[in-house]
Amino acid sequence: MPEATVTSLLSPEFVAIDVVASSREELLSALADGLEAGGYVTSDYKQAVLDREVKFPTGLPTLGLKVAIPHADPEYVKKSFISVARLAQPVDFEEMGGSGSSVAADIVFMLAIADGKSQLTTLSALIGMFSQEDIMSRLRDAATSTDLFTVIDDEIRRSI
Repeated sequence: MPEATVTSLLSPEFVAIDVVASSREELLSALADGLEAGGYVTSDYKQAVLDREVKFPTGLPTLGLKVAIPHADPEYVKKSFISVARLAQPVDFEEMGGSGSSVAADIVFMLAIADGKSQLTTLSALIGMFSQEDIMSRLRDAATSTDLFTVIDDEIRRSI
């Protein structure tokens, strides 16, 4: 499979605001179900994401908006994609790195990347974006899902 570019992984249809979930598991299941219904991932992807999140947490205590970047191994991905959900209320994720601390994530970037090289490139671009407080404020303040998509797309294009 050819390497995907970070900007080709985004689509307004998989960027949502005011997403409601009572738990990390409920949120990840709903996002994975949407990717599976769209033909982006295999039927095993959801369980792989849930299992991986327990072993390798993805919560990031970033400035302004707290983030989680759940993902699974490329073997569960049919077509590379990123699903973004800005939450109505934060959902607890464990902090990346295994500190055991909890991160009340405000926004989740679920990665479905079909090759390892693209996954690293994508993670790098996103983490660069997450380190900039002004961008995180723009993600928080985006009024619509289209506005949120535009902020993410613009910032990733600037970084590559």
